[in-house]
Amino acid sequence: MPPKPNKMAIILGWLGVLPFVLAGMISFSDDPALVLFSAELASRYGLSIIIFLGAIHWGWAMSDGNHGASVRYLWSITPALIATLVLFMAPAYSLNIVIGLLVMCWIIDMLFHLNTAMPSWYIRLRHGLTFVAVCSVATVSVRVPIWG
Repeated sequence: MPPKPNKMAIILGWLGVLPFVLAGMISFSDDPALVLFSAELASRYGLSIIIFLGAIHWGWAMSDGNHGASVRYLWSITPALIATLVLFMAPAYSLNIVIGLLVMCWIIDMLFHLNTAMPSWYIRLRHGLTFVAVCSVATVSVRVPIWG
């Protein structure tokens, strides 16, 4: 019998995409300062989420112990290392990288799901959360001027 979805994880996951949605909504402002703020919010929050998505694999590696633990440990720090470099970029440039990193983290999770015992409820949750996050950051990306 597959594990039941963790209700708290689902609630917190959906609450976690609210800053992305908020950034997307703010980006429609006519005030250039608010548009830039939305870009900063989407970029910096996105990078923190990307770091979190990598860190999840550190926890799985510790609990797994042997099956792919070394690969999981290696992957778990990779998003943080990349995000640290992207953090120093202007949001107008970093937003598209954030989109790419969110998709990359999703793809890696799908690959681990195929080869390990990640709960299926988590993968279903990741589909929705990643979709909303990517669409929101993409919205901000097209709204922010390149010089912003």
